[in-house]
Amino acid sequence: MTKSPRYFGAWGNVPADGDVRPFSMLNPSGGDINRTNRRHHFISAVYMDGFADDSGRVQVYLCEAPGNPLPPMNPRAIGFERDYYSQKLPGGDHDNHRFEDLWNTIETVWPETVRALAARRLSPAISFNVLGMQTIMRARVPATRDRHALMIEAKIRCEHKIGEKLGLLPPQLERYSGQFDTVPVGVNPHETLLAMKGEFKNFGDLCFRLGFEVLHNKTSTPFLTSDNPVCSYDPRQPLHARTSYEHSGEIELIFPVSAHMLVRGSSKRRPVNTISRHRDISDSRKVRQLNRTIAQFSYRMTIGQDRSSDDLIRALGALVPTITTRVRRLGKEVQIICHDVFGPRPTLSQYIDTPEKAARLEARMAAASSHADPAPE
Repeated sequence: MTKSPRYFGAWGNVPADGDVRPFSMLNPSGGDINRTNRRHHFISAVYMDGFADDSGRVQVYLCEAPGNPLPPMNPRAIGFERDYYSQKLPGGDHDNHRFEDLWNTIETVWPETVRALAARRLSPAISFNVLGMQTIMRARVPATRDRHALMIEAKIRCEHKIGEKLGLLPPQLERYSGQFDTVPVGVNPHETLLAMKGEFKNFGDLCFRLGFEVLHNKTSTPFLTSDNPVCSYDPRQPLHARTSYEHSGEIELIFPVSAHMLVRGSSKRRPVNTISRHRDISDSRKVRQLNRTIAQFSYRMTIGQDRSSDDLIRALGALVPTITTRVRRLGKEVQIICHDVFGPRPTLSQYIDTPEKAARLEARMAAASSHADPAPE
């Protein structure tokens, strides 16, 4: 049965496959405008359910302490941040749910999609929902938002250094002269939310270069996942020399669906932008190889069904996918040159949006400066 999409236009005009509804059939607008939930998940809890053990809990490893996993946790108790998707509206109100409602369309159909994958079915609706989940799990996560924040920060620093050089700094910023390489620069989180639109387009463009298959894990070692589960790279590069998100040549993409299934995309596979086959993996070494990549792309946390991959997570926990930036000035234009790397997870400065926060920051900076200054003779 085909049902015309109500909210996603021609792009979402995908026929249902029995019990699998394309998420474009659902209404992404919440009905209760007075909802107060501000605990926003950046990893879908219903997605993490696929990695839970028999008690419904997952094993969580924080990247700053990969050798000390947390006690097994309910997926709804992790992977969230207060006001992660909140946006200020004209007049001072906040929209806390627009993004959450959009994600919910995909999350609602995810359990039926995973059941269809486990039954080895293939259909446009199944492909559509899987690629949708991949897209939001690439665009919404902290690894992606922090990447954009780092680019914006680099641009702000450069612009103010240029203003300082030309004597054009606003009076309130003159006190930071000579400090624009080190002064904290907090980026408005609204800017990184807006950047999701570009991420959606970029990921869609990538999918039109890749064909996909589902790998069914028949070993006793479950697949891992993470808070950054969409991993794409050049498969010709060895793990220790790999560049994250290298898309200029041959491309491989992996996305763990559950502890027992994983979607793999390849620039060598056709047709593109669709899942076209199912295959079994019975070699535990291959599962371990895929888990190495999943652990390598983790950003804040790695998630597993058990502790069978402790050594991999511990070995790869120190480095995360991030960027280095270089600024190039062409006349009045400032260009930010980014390179994707695996490096230490960056620490972003707090965004200052109230006088109280500004006063606390100034006090901390003043205290730090007084400790750094040598005592007079």
